[in-house]
Amino acid sequence: MYLPMGAFAPVPTPLTPEDTLDSNALSAHLKWLKSEGLDGALILGTNGEFASCSLGEQMLIAEAAAKAESGLKLMLNVGSCALDDALDMAQVGADLGYDALICPPPWYFRDASTRGIADFFLRVLDESRLPVILYHIPRLTGIPISDELLQIVRKHERCVGVKDSTGDEAEMARLLGWFRDGSYMVGHDRLIAKCLEDGGRGSITACASVIPDLVKSIERKAEQQVKLNSVRGLLEKFGLGPAVKAILRKKGFGAYAARPPLTALPDAQAEQLIAMLNMFGAIKW
Repeated sequence: MYLPMGAFAPVPTPLTPEDTLDSNALSAHLKWLKSEGLDGALILGTNGEFASCSLGEQMLIAEAAAKAESGLKLMLNVGSCALDDALDMAQVGADLGYDALICPPPWYFRDASTRGIADFFLRVLDESRLPVILYHIPRLTGIPISDELLQIVRKHERCVGVKDSTGDEAEMARLLGWFRDGSYMVGHDRLIAKCLEDGGRGSITACASVIPDLVKSIERKAEQQVKLNSVRGLLEKFGLGPAVKAILRKKGFGAYAARPPLTALPDAQAEQLIAMLNMFGAIKW
């Protein structure tokens, strides 16, 4: 069974000013990521704003990414609070030829028991035809991928890994222990070198969408982590999601419009961000 590994980008979903999917922008972005040496892409992750998309839109986005034929390994987020929707997206991923799925806990049900959350995951694992990565992002879901939960679901043959977006080295150590023979994928740019040094399989991080060559280079030169940390800090200063979209707009991929409740980076701030990146020499235009 496929084990995700290497450097992945959690790509933003490109929306037109009319609030519709720009499939050409998505295709161009994915192909560029491949040309820059990246291994894969996560479609409809947090950066892809899946929670703002209807089930029908999610299916269209998943299809557009697959049709791009970028050569990247593709991972599809099937997260939903509705189990049937998660199962439908798992079917879509398999039918479209995705390589793996990623699934967060059903975040609205924060008072659900561990057994109940486990049963949700087990249904996805049972019905999936693809390997599944668990998505650990408790800052947003409010539900951690706990040891108690893993004692139940880790036994499943299709539970192959975890994406850990906490940015916490203690959480990395804990989860690496569960997935030594699977795919621990770090979800924070600042911990890529540490992840690889400690035996992790790879990364799924925001900066990979805009500086894929730098992110990928850490596999060969761990000292590049220092430069990546500087870029990540700059993007965070302007707001990570809006900053990534502003860079992709500047690179000419598309409009990357914002959908409420999220907002775009104001033009003046976008210009300031680009100027600072140019001074730093971090982005190739």
